[in-house]
Amino acid sequence: MPLDEYRRKRDRGRTPEPVPESDPARTGPGDRFVIQEHHARALHWDLRLERDGVLASWAVPKGLPVDTETLRLAVRTEDHPLEYLEFSGEIPRGEYGGGSMTIWDHGRYEAEKWSDREVAFTLHGERARGKYVLVKSNRERRDGWLLKRSDRTDRTPLPHDTAPMHGQPGELPSDPEDWLLQVRFGGRRVIVEIDGGRVRPTADGEEVPAKTLGELGPAVGATALLLDAELTRGGELWISDLLFLDGRDTCGLGFADRHALLEELPALSGPHWRLAPVYPADTGRAVLDAVRGQGLPGVVAKRKDSPYLPGKRSGTWVEVGEVGESDEQKPRRTHGKAGVGRAKLTNPHKILYPLTGTTKADVLAHYRAVAPVMLPHLAGRPVTLVRWPDGVEKPSFFEKDVSRHAPDWIRTERVGTPGGRSESADFPVLESEEGLAWAANLAALELHVPQWRVGPRGGRQTPDLVVFDLDPGEGTTIVECCRVALRIAEVLAEDALEAWPRTSGGKGLQLYLPVTVSRAEQTIEFAKAVAERLADESPRTVTSVMAKARRRGKVFVDWSQNNTAKTTIGSYSLRGRARPTVATPVTWDEVRACRRPDDLVFTLDDLPARLDEHGDLLEPLLFTERQRLPRRA
Repeated sequence: MPLDEYRRKRDRGRTPEPVPESDPARTGPGDRFVIQEHHARALHWDLRLERDGVLASWAVPKGLPVDTETLRLAVRTEDHPLEYLEFSGEIPRGEYGGGSMTIWDHGRYEAEKWSDREVAFTLHGERARGKYVLVKSNRERRDGWLLKRSDRTDRTPLPHDTAPMHGQPGELPSDPEDWLLQVRFGGRRVIVEIDGGRVRPTADGEEVPAKTLGELGPAVGATALLLDAELTRGGELWISDLLFLDGRDTCGLGFADRHALLEELPALSGPHWRLAPVYPADTGRAVLDAVRGQGLPGVVAKRKDSPYLPGKRSGTWVEVGEVGESDEQKPRRTHGKAGVGRAKLTNPHKILYPLTGTTKADVLAHYRAVAPVMLPHLAGRPVTLVRWPDGVEKPSFFEKDVSRHAPDWIRTERVGTPGGRSESADFPVLESEEGLAWAANLAALELHVPQWRVGPRGGRQTPDLVVFDLDPGEGTTIVECCRVALRIAEVLAEDALEAWPRTSGGKGLQLYLPVTVSRAEQTIEFAKAVAERLADESPRTVTSVMAKARRRGKVFVDWSQNNTAKTTIGSYSLRGRARPTVATPVTWDEVRACRRPDDLVFTLDDLPARLDEHGDLLEPLLFTERQRLPRRA
C-alpha cells in the first residue's frame, strides 16, 4: 500500500507529523506541491508532488537549480500523506528525519510527463516558478535521480574559482562624499561560495578549512552567494563584499548597492561571521584612530559606485594603513582603550541602543555599578551570553562556548549541553568586575544563568533555586503578573515558604525561592504542581500550558524554566530591548502597588538610585537558610 513504508518509519506517539491510519482512496493526477526546508542530519529540501492521493517525494540536498546548466541530485523517498502539504515543525531527535522542517514554498503544478524514469513538470509557486525535469539516474544510487531546470531564465550559474579584487595603497580620499570606509581585520582573503546550504571558502583556488563556519550554510539556506571576506586565525569571518546573489552576478553594481544587498541578508550575522563595518568617509580620521587603537591593519576606502573587478587592482579602492594623529585626537584614542584591569573596552562610543543613544561605554558603566550586587548571584553559575555586536536593532546571537576567544584569566567550566549542537561547551563563569567588563566589550548585553551552580571540582550541583517565570499573554501586562505573583506567595506560605520578586526586564515578573533538594527533578515537579493548581483555580486568567494560543488574555506560569538545561536572565542584567531595561529586584510592596506597566520598568539610569535606597533586594537568596520543598502530587 502506498503509505505502508511511511507509517513503518514513524511512531505516531513520538512525532508531530501526520500519520493517517488508512490509505487514500483517491487516484489520478493532482496539482498541488510543497517544498520543505529540512534541517535534519544534513540540510536538504524535500520536493513533494501530489499524485494518486499521496505526495510523491524527493529529497534534494542542494535545493532546486536556478539555471539550466546546473544538475542537482534528488533522492526518491517514500510517499507522504497529503496532510504533509501543510506540515512544519520539529521532528524529535532520534526519530526518522529528526530536526526542524519549514515550508519553503507551495502552490500548484502541471505534470507534462510522468513515468517510472522521468517526471517533467512546471511549478507555479511564490519562490519556485518554471519548468523542471526529474530523470532516473543509472549511475547514481538505486533511488537516485537528477533534477534540472528545462526552461530558459535570466539567472546565471554560480561562478567558481573567482579571485578577489584589490585596491591601491594611498591616503584618505579628499572628496569623502563619493566614498565609504571599510575596516580590515588582517585575516586571510577568501572567496566564500555558499550553494545549497554548503559553504566553500577558497584562497588562491584552494579550499580553506573553516570548522567555525559549519552553520553558515544552513543559516543561508537555499540562497546562492559568492562573498569576498577575511578569515581570521580564530575562525572569525568578516564579510566585505557581494559578488553573486541567487542567480544574479552583482559585480557590475556599485559598492554602496552591493553592501545594501548584504545588509538585507540577516543570515550573514552569526556566531562566527558578520559584515565588516562600513563608515562614511568623512569620519575617516576617527575610524583610523579606532582601528589603530585595536591593533587592526587599516581600512579600505571604496568609491560608492565602484564595480567589483575579480582578480584586478583598481584605484576605485584605496588601501589606507596606519597614520599619525594630532594632539586633539590622542585623548580620544586613549579613552577608546579604557576598560577594567585586563579587560579592555574597544569602540566605547559605539551606540548599542539607538533609541536612547546608549553606548558601549554606558553598558560597561552599568555593569561596573551593579557588580557588587550582581556578582554574588552569578558566582559558580555558567553564563550564556546574548550578544548584539551591531546594537539592539540588528541581529543578536547566543554564545555558550567561549573557548575559542576567552582570555586565559576568564574562568570557564565544561558543562553538558543536552539537546545542543555538541555534547558539552566551555561556559564562562564571571567572578569579577573584570569579567563583567570583558562581557560588556563583547556587547553581551544579556547574561543568562541556570538555577544551579558548578561544584568546586566542576560538575553540575543540584539546583538551589526555584523560579516562577510569569509571562503575560496577549492582552495582559505585568500588572496581571503581579496579581498572580501575590497568589503564588499565598500558596507558598501554606508550606512556610517565602519567595522574592524581580522583574524580567521585559514584560514579565519572576519569583525566586532558595531551596535545598536531593534530586534535580524536585524543583521542576514542585513548580509545575503550583502552576497547575493556580491554573485550576483561575482558568480564565492563569495557564500552565506553554502554547501561545492558550495564553491569550492569561498569565502563563512558566514552571519549565526549572529544567536544568534552561536558563533565566541574570539579576541586574541588561535586556536587548529598544530601551536599556534591567532585570531588577523589587519589593512586595511595589508588586502590590503596581497599577500600570511602567510602574515596574527600570533602565540602567534608574539602578544607581535604587541601589542606594534598597541595596540588593535579592540578598536573602544568598544568605537565607535554604528551604525544603514539600511533596506535591
